[in-house]
Amino acid sequence: MKKAYIDSNKCDRSPFCPVKRVCPVEAVYQEKKGLFSKGPATVDKDKCVGCGKCLKACPRGAVTMK
Repeated sequence: MKKAYIDSNKCDRSPFCPVKRVCPVEAVYQEKKGLFSKGPATVDKDKCVGCGKCLKACPRGAVTMK
C-alpha cells in the first residue's frame, strides 16, 4: 500500500498546515517549540492509511504517495 510522503524542501512549514487538518487518522505532524509548530510537516508511516486526502490539501505540492 502506498503511503504519504512530504518533501521537506517544498513544505512551507506553516503552523496552520492544511495537510495536518485533513488527515483523518492524524498521521501528519510537526515538531513544536513554544506555541507554534516548527519545521516541515512529517508523516507517521505507521498511522498513514494511504487515503490521499493530503495530496489535494497541500498548496505547495509537497505531498506524494510512495
